[in-house]
This record gives sequence, C-alpha cells and structure tokens, in this order.
Amino acid sequence: MVERRAISNEEYSMKVQFGAFDKKVDGWRNTDITPHIWISKVPLLPFVLSKLGLMTAARYEQHKQGIFKQLHYLNLCTPLPFPDCSIDAIFSSHVFEHLFLDEVKKLIRECYRVLRPQGICRVVVPDLEKIVARYDAEDPTVFNIEIYEVGIRSAVKNSHHCAFTAAFLAKLFGEAGFSQCEKMSYRVGKCPDIDKLDK
Repeated sequence: MVERRAISNEEYSMKVQFGAFDKKVDGWRNTDITPHIWISKVPLLPFVLSKLGLMTAARYEQHKQGIFKQLHYLNLCTPLPFPDCSIDAIFSSHVFEHLFLDEVKKLIRECYRVLRPQGICRVVVPDLEKIVARYDAEDPTVFNIEIYEVGIRSAVKNSHHCAFTAAFLAKLFGEAGFSQCEKMSYRVGKCPDIDKLDK
C-alpha cells in the first residue's frame, strides 16, 4: 500500500500481473516475456513446432486454447509503459528472483511510480530464510537447486539471480517510497482476486 500524489485520468486504471505465463486472470492485464506470445501470432507455427517435436503436446494444447494470445509482452527490465499513478494493483509471483538486484531495485521504483494512492503491490518470492534453514553442509544439492533453480542445464534460462527475506524485500520497497510493507500468508491480504492469483 502506498501514499501518493494526485491520481491520473481514470481511463488508465488497471490491475497488472507480471510473469503470468499460462496463469491468466480475468480483469487483469496479464504480462510476460515468453516467446510463446510471438509464436502465437504466427498462423500454424505452434502446429509446426509440435509436429517437429519442438513443442510439447501440453504446450501445443495451450496454444490451441489461445492462452498465449491473451498475454501482453512486458520486459520488466525497462521502464513500465504506464503513466504515473495509473495502476490499482500489481501482482507478481516467482518473478523477482529471476532478475538481478539492480533490476529489482529499478522495477520496485517503477512499481511505486505507476501505482495509484493506496495501490497494492503483492510480490511472491521463494523464502530465503526457509531455504537456508534446510542447508546441509554434507550435501548442499537441494539448497543449490532451491537457491538458483538450476538442476539441469536446460533450466538455465529460468535460473535465479537474487534471493529475498521478508525483511530485505520490505527494505527495498521502503527505500523506493512504499509506506507499508508486510509479510503475508498464502491467500491472505488486500490484493484483489487473491484467491485466483495465489496458486
């Protein structure tokens, strides 16, 4: 929740989900950077990729359902393409940890800029304190996988670059201007549609 300056024109009011992938929520602007957004725009390309064995049957089924056509491309490492004070709510689940720390700081400042007064920003990330508590000095395999999200080479594109505790995340948001930062439980909080977003 933030305390902000004057509200901009009502026509820009919206709720934005970062990194929605295949979890679109009605009433939200669902965004991602997945290449499936572009693949979905080329007629028959999902079919061809499926036949060539370059797309799983499950992913092809999602293309047939039009899931990726409903996403909006949004690169979170660039300024958000929204006017000041134009967003009512932002939701992000397991996205921030895939950014580098300097990118996270810039994104949080951008979230503060675009949120309306009393706007909500809900961010879900892996809990570093829980991961550290499971650390085993004799075999840190699980720790490494949970920290970096890398167990096999094909998952490198999904690796983690940053880790957060609740206190550290609150500090980053506070430094960006947010007036209230709280650690919340699963499906608990003031974020709209929390029951649909928290999965």
